[in-house]
Amino acid sequence: MSISWAPWIQAARPRTLPLALACIALGSLLAADRGYFDPWLTLWMVLTAASYQLLSNLANDLGDYRTGADQHRQGLDGIEARAVASGLIREASMHRAVQVLTLMSLVFTALTAWWGTRDLGWVYTAIFAALGLLATAAARGYTLGWAYGYKGFGDLFVILFFGPVGVAGSFFLQTQSWDPLILLPGLSVGFMAAAVLNLNNLRDIETDQAAGKRTLAMRMGRPMAKLYQTILVLEAYVATTVFIVLQADVTCSRSFLYAATLPLFAEGLYKTWKAKTPADFDRQLKPTALQTVLFALLLGVGLLIDANQCGKPLF
Repeated sequence: MSISWAPWIQAARPRTLPLALACIALGSLLAADRGYFDPWLTLWMVLTAASYQLLSNLANDLGDYRTGADQHRQGLDGIEARAVASGLIREASMHRAVQVLTLMSLVFTALTAWWGTRDLGWVYTAIFAALGLLATAAARGYTLGWAYGYKGFGDLFVILFFGPVGVAGSFFLQTQSWDPLILLPGLSVGFMAAAVLNLNNLRDIETDQAAGKRTLAMRMGRPMAKLYQTILVLEAYVATTVFIVLQADVTCSRSFLYAATLPLFAEGLYKTWKAKTPADFDRQLKPTALQTVLFALLLGVGLLIDANQCGKPLF
């Protein structure tokens, strides 16, 4: 019997992968700016981050079906179809896929933790393995188990794992050293990832309310959630600008190339404030995710190509 892969590709939502990889790319580029880059480690980190994101997407599809949230979503304009709820994939098949991806995530986590800390000792290996276990649990737990997404904690977990954990963690593994300043660009990416989640929750406010899914956007209401969206984007630029200024004495890099994305985000915020229907918010999801990736790449590449220019004044 042949397998139709189209429903699985739809459920995996590959369009979310670039956002998941943005933190790895930025952390590795920041490490390269300091003179450190391990291509094999980068590959393991990319595979690990991708496995987390795919696990999260499939687990969310299954979890929303089991809680009944998808009963309020099917067939509505601007609301994406879900594979299990629409009957394209059986619940048992999705459950097995979630279990397989959980195992893959754990294997990639172990490989990344071992390779990245092989010269540092077992304590560091254990710390990064534990962080990977938490990331795996968070990927599963948005709508399954604890279902923290239904309790309004989704934004916090996205900021944490897409931001400081992903960026600072990949930076540490590449350089095998710690710099607290790296938390600032980590927060920037985390804030922007939360902005993508907030758009998703703005789109789904009515259906989430009907399903008892108390996301932060649903708790705040649409006007305040739009203001929250603006604050997230502004905080991202502020955190990165502070980082550029403070770290210049360390690496002699002071590029503001990331600011080229500001007009794109400004346009997105304008459209978000004007948005009224679920379809309006849905149209902003992909551009905002891609702009976040572009922001991370321009920040990292800009610093890398501007390195060792100590003779130039900062202002």
